[in-house]
Amino acid sequence: MTETKSTVPVRVIEETSAYWRIVFDYPPFNIVDATIFEELQELLARMNASPSLRVVVFESANPEFYLAHFDLTGKIGNIMTAVGASGLPILMDTFVRLTKSPVVSIARIRGCVRGVSSEFVLACDMRFASRENTRLGQPEVGVGLHPGGGGTERLPHLVGRSKSFSARTISTATPRNDTDTSTGHFQTPNWTASSTRWRAGSPPSTGGPSPPRRI
Repeated sequence: MTETKSTVPVRVIEETSAYWRIVFDYPPFNIVDATIFEELQELLARMNASPSLRVVVFESANPEFYLAHFDLTGKIGNIMTAVGASGLPILMDTFVRLTKSPVVSIARIRGCVRGVSSEFVLACDMRFASRENTRLGQPEVGVGLHPGGGGTERLPHLVGRSKSFSARTISTATPRNDTDTSTGHFQTPNWTASSTRWRAGSPPSTGGPSPPRRI
């Protein structure tokens, strides 16, 4: 087993040539900021340059915080303005490239997951969460916005490309069955399947299907 980058926020542990563990270790709360995105961008390039790699598992060194919310103190660098390899801003580029990567990605969740961190785990191919200590949240949903960084950042890229965008977006982003008519109880909106498919689909500038998975 080879462990590298032992003092950085995103630590890579090469269990084998085909299986890596990626550990978020950014005390005290694993806040998501420009540093995390820079590390993820480097990781994606490294994954693509490792043809024997099949699976990466993302986990946290902090049992209380898997990844906390987006940094709101100004430490976001240029991730909202600089353009990544997909042609999208770095924030969305990271999620889209992870979704389209031939390497299978698994989120091993324990602790708090909020906002943009929820977008990250949704971009992974699979998610497994601790039953005793997992707290997920998407504050945008509570105020009627498209969840996370997915929808908002892609609006300028998509509006000019499709006259039917508005209708498709409204249909995708509207939760179904707010209330169970048989019981009268409020039900949590099911955003996951529809918003993930729309957010994680082929970016406008790349097109074409995702490459086949390596396993």
